[in-house]
Amino acid sequence: MTAKRARPGPRSARQRERLIAAGYRAMVRSGLEGARTRDIAGEAGITVATLHYYFPTKDDLVRAVLEHTIQEQMLAPLRLDADWDDGLAALETMITGLARHADAEPGHYRLLNEMTWAAREDATLRAMLAVWHEGWHGAIGDWLRAAQRDGRVRSDLDTGAVATMIIYLVLGMVTRPPLPAGAEDRLSEELHRLLAAFEPKD
Repeated sequence: MTAKRARPGPRSARQRERLIAAGYRAMVRSGLEGARTRDIAGEAGITVATLHYYFPTKDDLVRAVLEHTIQEQMLAPLRLDADWDDGLAALETMITGLARHADAEPGHYRLLNEMTWAAREDATLRAMLAVWHEGWHGAIGDWLRAAQRDGRVRSDLDTGAVATMIIYLVLGMVTRPPLPAGAEDRLSEELHRLLAAFEPKD
């Protein structure tokens, strides 16, 4: 017998959003493996059967939570659109904003890290992360090339390789490894110094 699926519509969309938000909270609190569907259903105030009506498997819910984690919990608060036309300003907004967010919401980045590892075994999750990282990498590359054109970033840099380095820098930063107090306070400023075009000698 085929399980019933929720029909598209405004009410269905609102319920899905509620369930995704409940799933996000449960997974941040208990971890990807520790979050049980019955706990998520309880968080949302529904039965497990109703949860399965919208998300037939936990993997379906995890994929929806991944999208929510990246778009609503990570990118939206940064408001990068305000600085999008100024690549270096957008880079600074991204780095300082994510550092603050990682301090305030460490569970969010623990969950994202768990999802990244889980993607090794889940082709759909891996494909979603690949699309997101490709877009992120492309945006940073565009910012760097724009800054090269207006003379604020060194023209000899390989923007693709530098974009990869910046992503690795950010991903390392948000995992919050134990470093000396204040070690990351000047990350954005020093990154700008490394990228900056050389001043001509008199």
